Amino acid sequence: MTSGWLTLGIEEEFQIVDEAGALRSHIETLLAQATPRLGDDVKAEMLQSVVEVATPICADLAEARTQVTRLRSEVSRLLQPHGLRIASAGTHPFANWHEQEVTDLERYKLLEEEMQDVIRELLIFGLHVHVAIPDPELRIEVANEARYFLPHLLAVSTSSPFWMGRETGLKSYRSVVWSRFPRTGIPPEFSSHGEFQDYVALLVRTGCVDNGKKIWWDLRPHVLYPTLEFRVCDAATRVEEVLCLAGLIQAICAKLIKLRRDNLGFRKYLPNLIAENKWRALRHGIDGRLIDFGRAAEVPMRQLAVELLEFVDDVVDDLGSRAEVEYLHTICREGTSADRQLDTFRRTGSLQAVVDRLAEDTMAGVAGAVAP
Repeated sequence: MTSGWLTLGIEEEFQIVDEAGALRSHIETLLAQATPRLGDDVKAEMLQSVVEVATPICADLAEARTQVTRLRSEVSRLLQPHGLRIASAGTHPFANWHEQEVTDLERYKLLEEEMQDVIRELLIFGLHVHVAIPDPELRIEVANEARYFLPHLLAVSTSSPFWMGRETGLKSYRSVVWSRFPRTGIPPEFSSHGEFQDYVALLVRTGCVDNGKKIWWDLRPHVLYPTLEFRVCDAATRVEEVLCLAGLIQAICAKLIKLRRDNLGFRKYLPNLIAENKWRALRHGIDGRLIDFGRAAEVPMRQLAVELLEFVDDVVDDLGSRAEVEYLHTICREGTSADRQLDTFRRTGSLQAVVDRLAEDTMAGVAGAVAP
């Protein structure tokens, strides 16, 4: 690939928790301390108990690893003197959304006025991965085909089995909460970049949105940057999980581009069919069975994970990401963050213990990565 292709940007949303595991509204103090050193790499979100971090553009996963660990280390270092820490998971195990404070920014006030309780209950945390595809037409074509893999990515990233103190029976309850928002879920197919632009322009012209960033599909062509933004994943707890997911996403894009350049293609499926697999993924995670629509059969997710690695095998060495994507074997063997949380709760009966495990796993291999 030429320069500027398949570069990565990773955004993570963290929970700010105290020593008892409860969420704490602390973003204003944190930003005051972080901005002079980190600039826009650290940002506020809708709720004051959330902090978002975003890497600079990364040429490859080696650079992404440096940036992901740097940001986790820096934010943790700033929180420690206040008796606070970060935890990375799609939902907090026992917090109530109606007790959270909204960040005092005009855009959040406008969103709250428009969406009311739908946005007030948005106590969820995601991992967003940008992959650069400078050619706008190719970007749309890859988006159309990459939609098929969204349930697979969700299944191996599940980290939100609890909601307001309840074991929900789902591995990604975050996906349920997020689905209440407009313009979410599996995106439609677009025949061209022009058709996508016309769609966004119509929404703006008719007052549905004031800009294209308010289109929140699980995968979207970004309206400001030449990237595809994958938004389907729950927040990833361990650094190795972040890098595995980012590597898989980058490799899927690379493989679909390679197929197209070899005059081959990847079959496209209706959004409603892909949504059937998304339900299975959020319900069961890697323990579930997704539908292989080509075979018209149910297939265990762990088998599909192996097949996904086989699908991208011929591009990962060029990307330098083989070690990171093959961490998928560890996820299949040991479970996702959701599985670890459920195991901790069933062993201890304590949701605080679940938060403690999350906070520990979030910083595993990170502490000391950046000197204070």
